[in-house]
Amino acid sequence: MNFVSTCAAGLEKLVADELNSFGARISGSKRGEIRWSASLQTGYRACLWSRFSSRLVLILAEFAIETGDDLYEAALPIAWEDHLLVDDSFSVDCVLGGGGPVRNSMYGALRIKDGIVDRFRERQGSRPEVSTQRPAVKVYLHIHEKQALLGLDLSGEGLHRRGYRAESGPAPLKENLAAAIIALSGWDGQKPLIDPMCGSATLLIEAALIRADSAPGLGRTYYGFTGWRGHQKKLWAELVDEALEREAAADQQQWPPLIGYDGDRAAVRAARKNIAGAGFQDRVQVDRQEINQLRDTCETPGFLVCNPPYGERLSDTQSIKHLYLRMGECFQRHFAHWRVTLFTAAPDYADRFRQRFDNSVKIFNGPLACRLFSGSPLPLADPEKVKDWQISTAMEGGEATELANRLKKNFRKFHPWACARELDWYRLYDRDLPQFNVSIDVVGGRFFISEFPIPAGKDPGLAARRFSEVTHTVRTLFNASRDQVAVQRSRPAKKNSRKKGARHDQFEIREGDAVFLVGSEGDLDWPFHPDQRFVRKFLAQTMSGGNFLSLFDTSGGAAIGVALAGARKTVTLGISARNAAALVGNFSRNGLHPHNHHLCTDEVMGWLKRNRESFDLIYIYFRQKRYRQAGSSTFTVASDQRDLIELTLSSLAPGGRLVVSSVLPKFELDPTLTSSYDCRDMSRKLHSPDLRRGARNFRCWEISRRALDESRTS
Repeated sequence: MNFVSTCAAGLEKLVADELNSFGARISGSKRGEIRWSASLQTGYRACLWSRFSSRLVLILAEFAIETGDDLYEAALPIAWEDHLLVDDSFSVDCVLGGGGPVRNSMYGALRIKDGIVDRFRERQGSRPEVSTQRPAVKVYLHIHEKQALLGLDLSGEGLHRRGYRAESGPAPLKENLAAAIIALSGWDGQKPLIDPMCGSATLLIEAALIRADSAPGLGRTYYGFTGWRGHQKKLWAELVDEALEREAAADQQQWPPLIGYDGDRAAVRAARKNIAGAGFQDRVQVDRQEINQLRDTCETPGFLVCNPPYGERLSDTQSIKHLYLRMGECFQRHFAHWRVTLFTAAPDYADRFRQRFDNSVKIFNGPLACRLFSGSPLPLADPEKVKDWQISTAMEGGEATELANRLKKNFRKFHPWACARELDWYRLYDRDLPQFNVSIDVVGGRFFISEFPIPAGKDPGLAARRFSEVTHTVRTLFNASRDQVAVQRSRPAKKNSRKKGARHDQFEIREGDAVFLVGSEGDLDWPFHPDQRFVRKFLAQTMSGGNFLSLFDTSGGAAIGVALAGARKTVTLGISARNAAALVGNFSRNGLHPHNHHLCTDEVMGWLKRNRESFDLIYIYFRQKRYRQAGSSTFTVASDQRDLIELTLSSLAPGGRLVVSSVLPKFELDPTLTSSYDCRDMSRKLHSPDLRRGARNFRCWEISRRALDESRTS
């Protein structure tokens, strides 16, 4: 008998090796297809045991065609009565593999169907019915240019359908592709295996099937040969019994840890259902955990295999790049001696995984050209701290300008302060001199110079010359190269000047365990607020679990900090759609799953009134006097703060705390709040001394309902 096995492009060698092990004689191979010959027993074995094939077809005829009518003429003389009865049902699937006379698969299938039913009418006076739902016999037609192959699809449905998948998430891997990834990873079935983003657990289940020596087809309830007249039931039953015996023998062996994680609760639920459906609930462990929490808990190094999102689950390619970078850092830090295999349809971003890849295989996942990379993590570089900058002698004595002298003074004060606290950034200059309208931050090994808006009536040319003087002074004074100085000019906004999807250079600021992406020139309103540095640290130290709500924190820094500290869920409320789009990248860069951390652009007061969920920690940050809300409403801090805080406190869980921070001039809490609640002023404790200009406006309170609750119970 002659057969053809189909597979995903790139898996041909795996399938050929597999077929050889079954006793097949390989006669040819091309993209997505392997030709072979063997007995029916080997054909059955391939249906039952093939982990990597997509379909298995028994070839009936091959012929050339010039028109669609040639399909009919080729089907008519085939003895279809040897394959199905007139009372049976059948269907025809047509696959087009290139140009040729037939351009429509439905038309190709129709002409074959006509040939089959006309032969039955001529010889038996009646015809079998067509059924698309699990027919007794499935006829397979493949047309490539002017060549056609006609056969019986013995697999019936795709061989990837193992029968265990009860639920699937977005962009699930087909089971046969997952099995191929496990095989190509080199996993030997003896060492631990971890999938850090397991989704519906397909990789883990396929690994368990391999380890259990379990035939992947045992769980299937339908094959294309069960209604075929040539089917040998006894032979098939013997092969099934043999498979069951092999599975029982393997079950007695010791198993390595098979562990999966996912940040999405729904994915974890689906994974556990699928694992139970496959019968491995005692062998495979899946828990909810985000990438930033991933740790090596195994006694010996093993294999880390993952199919990270590449567009279907995260449509923003920038977010994907940030996520890959975070994953790579995690692998470097905690899995230095593990073998890492990553399957992605975004191979251009593979360098962000920071792996030393020694193997790369191109595989098609449907129409997507993907890559399977295998290797080990590169050595982890030490986090970039504040560079030990030295003041150059190039501006000494009479050569030193007023700006240079001010920078020297500030540097000698704040550089040791930042180094002592292991801060990788601090503010060196903040509009100290009226003629230089900029701030200067020292960030690791770079200076970041940001210009504030030019006051109305001021000469833009003069402002440009002064900005150039600032950059020149910084470079000269600290002997900094051009690429060590990032600038952000303030330019008047031009109508329609911002192109949709425009990309801007970014660099990173580290704050504890968190990483913030900071925009450079061209992105004039990047929402990172250094005045809240120690407030964010306090919030992270306060939050060890539970739910967190933040209001008007356009940086999203508080939510990221508490999420990394262990918050179960965060909600960031009172931000614009543009803020939300930027924050997606920051959440991804920190390995946080978007399903657990919600970014809401809803009107704040309305959201709080509708809310029925309680929060263990709430943070309000007033940076503007007014906030434009969804629709046409406006929230005014001076007049609306009391109502807002009262509503916020009603969403506070028993024993929870509210932190209110402000940088608005002369801001004070409404007196009725301080008299009704326990309000602790934390301004002096949490302000940043390097932010001198804003220190007089920085205020922060910790508010609890304790006083009110005690009065109610007394």
